[in-house]
Amino acid sequence: MLLNVSTVGFIVILLALFKVVPGKIRPYVLLAGSVLFVYSEGGAAGLVVLAVITALTWAVGLALGRLAGSKKVLAGVSIAVLALILFGWKYVQFAAMPIGLSFYTFQAISYIADLYMGRLAEPERNPFKFALYMMWFPKWMSGPIERAGAFFEQIQVSCEAKRFDLDRFIRCMSYLIWGLFMKLVIADRLGVVVDSVYADMASCGFLTMMLASVLYTIQIYCDFAGYTNSMIGISGLFGIELTQNFRTPYLAQSTTEFWRRWHISLSNFLKDYIYIPLGGNRKGEHRKMINTLVVFIVCGLWHGAGLSFLVWGLLHGLFNICAGLCKKKRLRFAVHGISGQLSTFCLVSFAWIFFRANGIVEAFRFIGGMIPGINGLSPLAGMVVTDKMMLGISTMEWWIALFSVVLLVVMDMHAWMRKSVLPEVIASDWGDVARSVFLVVIAFVVLLFGKYGSGEAIRSFMYMSF
Repeated sequence: MLLNVSTVGFIVILLALFKVVPGKIRPYVLLAGSVLFVYSEGGAAGLVVLAVITALTWAVGLALGRLAGSKKVLAGVSIAVLALILFGWKYVQFAAMPIGLSFYTFQAISYIADLYMGRLAEPERNPFKFALYMMWFPKWMSGPIERAGAFFEQIQVSCEAKRFDLDRFIRCMSYLIWGLFMKLVIADRLGVVVDSVYADMASCGFLTMMLASVLYTIQIYCDFAGYTNSMIGISGLFGIELTQNFRTPYLAQSTTEFWRRWHISLSNFLKDYIYIPLGGNRKGEHRKMINTLVVFIVCGLWHGAGLSFLVWGLLHGLFNICAGLCKKKRLRFAVHGISGQLSTFCLVSFAWIFFRANGIVEAFRFIGGMIPGINGLSPLAGMVVTDKMMLGISTMEWWIALFSVVLLVVMDMHAWMRKSVLPEVIASDWGDVARSVFLVVIAFVVLLFGKYGSGEAIRSFMYMSF
């Protein structure tokens, strides 16, 4: 999804139609809009793949509802086929992978698994309602990975939603404006710097490389959480609440807590459908460690083909095992308080190198460039201002980035102390004056300093690639 005029126009028109049609017609309007959006963004081939997976999953669900026995075979085979489609497309690479395949395939798997395990009382018999669950455009590309039971309830809420609800509108705008700030002002600006360093590592000193590592850590958070916040806001305008996917993850005190705050819908999927069925922590400490490694290997493979993603997953698996051991030993300080937050941030930032690099060789080259002695250049090599430009952006943009990141940190700490996320705090806890001033100012910042428009390359959301 690109943040352009046509996307904004599409949302405005669809919202207008949603408001004027009778409640019982709304799901069909939203489905038609979602199909049109999928076609415009993913092409005919992408729409066909999504439609086929949707139809097969719906049919399997109906069959599971009719069977008195033998559900295990049908559910197992269906899930295996879906998994093979996903991993085959990622690793065989016989054609370009359809946008959103990873996310809606996991949704299909969760639907079949929930029916088999009894988490869903019965299958959805209305094919259009089920198709809306699979194709709802705000979550189609990059999630969140929604559970069917909760989403079907949201469809009903959407049918009954008032044509204008001021509280809902304020909450949606809080999510949307803050999400756009994270994406357009921070993520896309820092992305230029990170790309510049990765493109010319041989000219960068170790401090420049370390800076790029930290900036990528912030970039991927602002890009993905910015996407999620924006989509929660857009979806909420239609009366459909999406799952919260991020809860100030970089303030986590351990990597175990990090994964309860980062990409929450994926973490819950891996826990419910892989970790717990493998035995979770019920079969002893050693089995728990093995199960944790398996989960994160799957997590790495889900994100992409290549050894670097596997290493990224293994690192997080090892980090989580170590965090569990620290809690039981006399090393609790390492996973608690400020020391825990700092160590977690450093570990996560290090692992992101394998996620960002174009292959395992480039990842180790980057790590070597961060080590004094191995990198023989001046520590600040690469950070040279030439024609008021440094590492791809102007000195003015560096100031914009600095102030924006400071604001991000302050706001995340504010939300963390309130055990919530910033848009919810803005909408629920702030007074009318403070909320209005803040949102108007941030909206103007996005309009004035966002990386879009003439002369700017509009960046797609990073997680569209996974």
